[in-house]
Amino acid sequence: MTKAERLAAIFAIAFAVIYAPTMDFNWTLATYHPIQGIWQFGRAPPLGGGSPAMYWYGFVFTSALGALVVTGIAAFIPHNLMDRVPWRSLAWLVPICAIIYIAYVLFPYATKT
Repeated sequence: MTKAERLAAIFAIAFAVIYAPTMDFNWTLATYHPIQGIWQFGRAPPLGGGSPAMYWYGFVFTSALGALVVTGIAAFIPHNLMDRVPWRSLAWLVPICAIIYIAYVLFPYATKT
């Protein structure tokens, strides 16, 4: 596995691991109000007038920034230590576990009557 492939796998794993709790605890870097076309830093309530506050973009920004930091740190770890980890297996297993966690967290919203 080349260094670029390994770092891509680390980014994918870190993104999934960070995204799940970010979504669960509503840690967002930005809020978008689509009707007004306004971006706000951090978590902001809806502006009114029937406009929703969209936090998903902020979840993606938060997760991508965190994954970039983790990947940057991993770039400095020696190759002989990194070769011991099965990155190809983890690159698909960890996101699937994150999806299961997100489904578990969102399940009460799907079952409300």
